[in-house]
Order: sequence, then C-alpha cells, then structure tokens
Amino acid sequence: MLTLYLIIGAFAGISSGLFGIGGGVVVIPALSKMFLHNTDIPASHTMQMAVGTSLAIMIFTALSALHAHHKRQAVRWGLVREMLPGLIAGAVAGALIAHFLPSTVLQMIFGVFLVFVSVQLIRNKKTASHEKKLSKQIIRLSSFAIGMLSSLLGVGGGTLLVPFLLRCELDMREATGTSVACGLSVGIVATISFMVTGLYSMTPVPWSTGYIYWPAFAGVVVVSVLLAPLGAVLAHRLPKELLKKGFGWFLLAMACDMLFFK
Repeated sequence: MLTLYLIIGAFAGISSGLFGIGGGVVVIPALSKMFLHNTDIPASHTMQMAVGTSLAIMIFTALSALHAHHKRQAVRWGLVREMLPGLIAGAVAGALIAHFLPSTVLQMIFGVFLVFVSVQLIRNKKTASHEKKLSKQIIRLSSFAIGMLSSLLGVGGGTLLVPFLLRCELDMREATGTSVACGLSVGIVATISFMVTGLYSMTPVPWSTGYIYWPAFAGVVVVSVLLAPLGAVLAHRLPKELLKKGFGWFLLAMACDMLFFK
C-alpha cells in the first residue's frame, strides 16, 4: 500500500507543477479506488475519506507554493482577507454536504468535475481577464461558492479561483499566487471540518482521524511536495501543450471510470 501511495504522490506532485492544477484531481480518484480494497474503511465512506485526505494533503502543498509566491510579491493579501469569510463559510458548508451525501453521489459529482477539468486541458483555452470590476457583494458570494465547491470536491480551487481572480482585475501572476493563499485557507478549514464530521459519523477507522486517513496522507504528501518543483522545471523543457492534452485525455478516462464503472 505504501508503495502505491508514493506513486500517487509522485504523479500528483509532477502533474501539479507541470500543468498548474491541484493534485486532488489525481489523488482523489486513485485513493477512492484503493480505499475500496481497504477492509478497515467502510465502503459507504470511501469518497469522503478520499476527499478529506486530499484536503489535508492540500495544506502542505499550498504552504510550499505560497512561500514561493509571497517572496515574489504575487499574493494580494487585501483581497484574500476580503474573501476569507466567504471561503471559510463555504468550506464548512461543503464538508457538511459531503458528509450527508452518499459516497456514490459524491463520486458522480467529482466525476462530472473531472470531465470539466479534462475538457479545459484538451481544449487548452486561455483564460482571459475582463474589464468589468466586480462588486464586493459578488466577491463575497463567489467566495462562498468557491469555498463550498473546493471543500466538497477536495481540490485546491485553482481551477475555480484563477478565472474568478482574473475577473477581479488581477494579472495572471497575482491570480495564481492569490489562488494558492485562498486554497490554503479552504484546505485548513475543510480538513478540520472533515475530521469532525467523520469522528461523529462512523466507527473509528485505524490510523485515521475522522475522514483523514493518515497512511495515505503521509505517503502522498511527502513525495508530492518534493516532486512539484520538478514538474515546474519540466514545464519549461517538455512540449507542455501536447502533454497537457494527453493529461486531459487521461483525466477524462478516469472520469468515465468514476461515472460508469463503479
């Protein structure tokens, strides 16, 4: 099992650095499949365990990336503070929704999200900024929605946050850095929420706290954090656009597996 967790971590770390997307799109499908064969984990909670563990991993990957972005002054901390209440409330709401949803329904929702991400990679459509400035009310409502979806899906939110932050008149560099800071906030709150809801909902699973399965966390997080910089280096040396489309087709295959082969 540990070897498989290390392989998942390597793939998630390299793909995160190479394509600029959160490792959750790789980690969650892989862990959900592995947890089905773990007799300690109830089959009715495999997706919740996969999502919760992915969120805990996200904290450490975001911390690593945030340090680099902060040094380059690419984080708009004022906007992060403005979005924080909505992100926190949304993260708690997303964890509660995930708790009450059947694992199969949560798997379908994530499968649909994976289709969306894969299509974006295959099309390779550039995200453009918009001239119209968003009101504070729209920013707060959007923050809640992004926090909720990020928590529910167990992803860093970059797929959702970066396009939104570009609408807030940030350039691409600032949008990426600010997205990481927001994703860290969501990760911390959502992880705690998944711990609490898991503790109160099911028979304790060995080596876990609520919906966080620590052996998977340890195996994935160490390798993914170490190899994410390698992915960033490879992004400058390999035919990134071709690889991005190939990775998109791979994610689409995983999405079909989650949606149609349960």
